[in-house]
Amino acid sequence: MTIEVLIILLYLASMLAIGFIVQRRGGVETSKGYLVANRNVGPVLIGGTLFATFWGGGTLLGGAGAAYGGHMLATIADPWASGITLLLMAIFFVTILRKMKIASLGEMYYLRYGSKGALVASILSLPTLIFWTSVQILAISKILNVLVGIPGVESAIIAGLIVIVYTYLGGMLAVIITDNIQMVLILLGLAVLIPTGITYVGGFDVIAANTPTDFWSILPSDNSPSGIGWTVTGIMAWFAAWCGMGLGSLASLDISQRVFCARDDQAARQGLLLGTGLYWVAGLGPIFLGLLGIVMINTGMIDSAILAEDPELIVPFLAKTLLSPWMMALFIGSLMAAIMSTASSAIFASAAVISTNFVHGAVSDHIRDEKAVLRFTRFLVVAIGIFCIGISFCAPGLYDLMIFGFTLLFACLFWAVVCGLFWKRANAPGAIASMLGGLVTTVLGIVVLSIQQGAPTVVPPDNEWTVFFTFGPTVVAGIAMYVVSMLTQETYPPVPLKDTDGNVLKWPDLETGSGGIVKEQGHPAVLASPVSTEDD
Repeated sequence: MTIEVLIILLYLASMLAIGFIVQRRGGVETSKGYLVANRNVGPVLIGGTLFATFWGGGTLLGGAGAAYGGHMLATIADPWASGITLLLMAIFFVTILRKMKIASLGEMYYLRYGSKGALVASILSLPTLIFWTSVQILAISKILNVLVGIPGVESAIIAGLIVIVYTYLGGMLAVIITDNIQMVLILLGLAVLIPTGITYVGGFDVIAANTPTDFWSILPSDNSPSGIGWTVTGIMAWFAAWCGMGLGSLASLDISQRVFCARDDQAARQGLLLGTGLYWVAGLGPIFLGLLGIVMINTGMIDSAILAEDPELIVPFLAKTLLSPWMMALFIGSLMAAIMSTASSAIFASAAVISTNFVHGAVSDHIRDEKAVLRFTRFLVVAIGIFCIGISFCAPGLYDLMIFGFTLLFACLFWAVVCGLFWKRANAPGAIASMLGGLVTTVLGIVVLSIQQGAPTVVPPDNEWTVFFTFGPTVVAGIAMYVVSMLTQETYPPVPLKDTDGNVLKWPDLETGSGGIVKEQGHPAVLASPVSTEDD
């Protein structure tokens, strides 16, 4: 048995052990413990888990491949726009989301748009998380196949099953603990590979002499191989790169899940800011590794044909070329950590949004059957995890698939989230029309693109299609939200924003009837509780 395989086995065993320990300590015997870690997580752990959640195979392998082929301009979506998401969440969303006392973003949809609106929103949330999880499993198979020689199918199945088991056992607390361990391993792996690569190519002088013009520019450039230049299409594609991930991720279930786990608003906000800093600093690592690949090709150290077919293999190729067996083992551990942390978070968030959609108020003080919530959520962890393993075998490139998944969130759910929390007139028909409008426009675009390409295609092949998939469906969704909401104010009056105990948080004047009875859209009438705020 090689040292690399031994390290992988030890790492996988430790992840399982954490799941067992968390379960044995009794921290996941209630729905609040399993779904939101008893709302008792501090800012350092929140920051670590946010970093590890975002930092997956798409960022590490995909980001390095994107930088290799299109320079830093091709990496705007991730990590730079992704970090913007965390800042926006910290500034605008933390306080109101935590006041709602919910266990997933799906419950926000329920409280504002009723059961039908919540069902549509939850279903549309899942493809992105499934894409994202499949990307991580695909990354594992690529890494282990290149570095260790384990066949891709076997490696994906083994790693996927390990993620499922420790998530199933320990719930959100196990995910947070393993995320923070994985964060340390990620940073150690980069700290090993980057200095070794600098030394191997001959130092900073050689790197500077072989760095392409405008490689480090984040503004449009007519010389950039990404094609994002100073043209109308190029500028629109540049904005699309920021918006698709930066705004689309606001509807991502796994980010809000961390906000709900924090012990207070301040811990959530500080954790988001810490996660942003970690993500942006570490995000330079894959970009620099992509540059090292360019330098090694320019200096004749490697043949460009090696990466011509799949530039996302640049990271495992560099590791295999540069590192000793022990350093290789450490780096493989960091790669596995990066990928498995993201996969576990996505699987758990998917399970939580479905279970809380069917058992609303799952972490409230009035929950009637916590055992049913736990059983259902754990069943979903297993079912969704196995499904994602299967999907990974059909997945195309990592980076583009990841970006498309979040662009789909932007198209379908951005307005539902923002208007649900901040627009008084938003109602269930408007939200459903918005979500379906974004989805239908996206699907029509995929159909036209596939006909054009002569094969089923979901990843935009050029900047024109990128602009369409980012802004076309989102504009349709925004118009549908406003028009349908305004046309149905009388037949489907909007309801105030509440917490899961029925307390009104915003727009108390939307209450109807002097007896305190509230007509809610798509779910039973409930007794209104005392109003806590009156901000419009």
